[in-house]
Amino acid sequence: MSDQVLEIRTPFHEFEVGFNVIIDLITPSTRVLDLGCGSGTLLARLRDEKDVEGCGVELDQEKVIRCTERGIRVMTLDLDHGLEGFPDLSYEYVVLSRTLQQIINPERLVREMLRVGSKCIIAFPNFAQWKIALRYLLTGRTPIVKTFPHPWYNTPDIHRVTISDFRHFIHDIGGRIEKEIFIIKDTPGTNISWPNGRAEWGCFQISAQ
Repeated sequence: MSDQVLEIRTPFHEFEVGFNVIIDLITPSTRVLDLGCGSGTLLARLRDEKDVEGCGVELDQEKVIRCTERGIRVMTLDLDHGLEGFPDLSYEYVVLSRTLQQIINPERLVREMLRVGSKCIIAFPNFAQWKIALRYLLTGRTPIVKTFPHPWYNTPDIHRVTISDFRHFIHDIGGRIEKEIFIIKDTPGTNISWPNGRAEWGCFQISAQ
């Protein structure tokens, strides 16, 4: 494995605690489908640390090649087209990390995740975090911060979702939130006050009702 592969970074990969939270939620020796898997960093760790049978879904061909170099099984699929072809409940876990806000129709994809996976884990940056909200209020401009590092006119983020948004969204589509983990200054926690305003990231484990 080349050093070049190991050095590939994205905004979520730089936030290593996010991967740690997801890994802690997953039972060893299970099947995991990682949507928008990038260069396969999370799946490689799950394979090595938890003996997981993993499969990635990635549209970027350069990242697909890097997954293959890591020995990660990967499929080329546009997530905006759903998960057609995946049987019902064919994976114990379906993961979507830092991709929810980039999907054109997140409702369709999350419904599909709940169909394919017994449990789904979704992690996303929280646009309501107080520093982001304050900067938006004071400057009147869309903030550029670590969790949202691109200007509004050149960003893959279509939907800037908040933790409160996501909770209501899961309720509206008939899903069930099993676990909530909030990340503040690289530290995960569960029972924290005002997560919608304080947390930089939210990580939710959900299932169908």
